[in-house]
Amino acid sequence: MTGTDDTEYRVAHLRDRLAEAEIGELGLRIESRGGHVTVYGTVPTEQHRAAVERIVAETLAGLVVHTDIVLADDRPPAGSEVLR
Repeated sequence: MTGTDDTEYRVAHLRDRLAEAEIGELGLRIESRGGHVTVYGTVPTEQHRAAVERIVAETLAGLVVHTDIVLADDRPPAGSEVLR
């Protein structure tokens, strides 16, 4: 298996693990480009983010990985929206 094939296999395995994990995370994007893997998106809680980062580290150990995982803002709007 070449390096690219191995990376793609591991990325596919990561997608499966995230979907099957206790967090059931399907809303993240995972891209592999030029020897780097980027995982980004929004999760509902800090616990979800920690679980995603742990699974990513386990599954993609040895690869260059960048994560940009932000928390959803679940606060109600501060005021009403003005439509014109």
